[in-house]
Amino acid sequence: MKKVYLLSFLLVTIFIVKSHAQVNENLLMERFNMNAFNPAYAGSEGRVLSFTTRSTWQGVSGAPKMNYFYFSGNPKKNLAFGVSIINNNVFIDERTLYSIDASYQLPLGGGKSLSLGIKAGVHTKFTDVEAIQRLTNAPNPSIPDITKETYPVFGFGGLYKAQKFYISFSIPNFLNPIKYTDNESFIGDEKPATYLLAGYKINMGGVDSSINPFISSKIIPGIGNTVHFGGTYDYKGVFEVGGGYKSTQYMNVMAIIKTKFGFSLAYAYDFRGASNDVEVQKSGSEIFLKFKF
Repeated sequence: MKKVYLLSFLLVTIFIVKSHAQVNENLLMERFNMNAFNPAYAGSEGRVLSFTTRSTWQGVSGAPKMNYFYFSGNPKKNLAFGVSIINNNVFIDERTLYSIDASYQLPLGGGKSLSLGIKAGVHTKFTDVEAIQRLTNAPNPSIPDITKETYPVFGFGGLYKAQKFYISFSIPNFLNPIKYTDNESFIGDEKPATYLLAGYKINMGGVDSSINPFISSKIIPGIGNTVHFGGTYDYKGVFEVGGGYKSTQYMNVMAIIKTKFGFSLAYAYDFRGASNDVEVQKSGSEIFLKFKF
């Protein structure tokens, strides 16, 4: 059975790496925030409340910032529900996702399970054009007339979990927002993004610890994808430290403290090496709080 898990992990790795490309940065600790993109994750940890804040290009005015709130209830008759609110701010642009997730868990025996989930909600977008410092008030076709929009979100996902292995697949939204607005300059044509994530747990024996490698990818048709791989060292389930590398040429380090009463605190920091472009040398950080009760 171990060979099957390792082979599956290897196949996912090969598939992700072969479709290599680059897109924008995303969550650093997505392994602990799977419900941000996969509704099947709802209920997989029981009743959970979490908050994540992510900033990039620190020191740059108007740089991207994300806040993510998540709540999941306990499964009842294998069915669980969750709520997600994801807010993104970039300069004068603000986007917020409000969604409800439903997940149904199918026990497979031997500590294995398959969860299938759907995500439904709305996505709002607001552009504060008044914040733009203009030299003239003459009409500018690049500045949209519509500054507020709301469009529906509907997605799905699957999560397979075993005692030492997991794999996640999801498309958080397959509805094209351009079909729900009258102003194409405000919301462009967006193709559904696919998220893949896989990880494995390697027990360290007598020291009651483990090494946890992972690999993930966000794939956007016609644009490419970003690949994130790395791992962590977990000491007795109370402290976890590690790091990773993204195909955007950013490296990251992270650490998590987990308490016996269900509270977890994590911090991650990403950075890029020397470059001729001063802006892309800017670093970012992510803070993650979770309470399991």
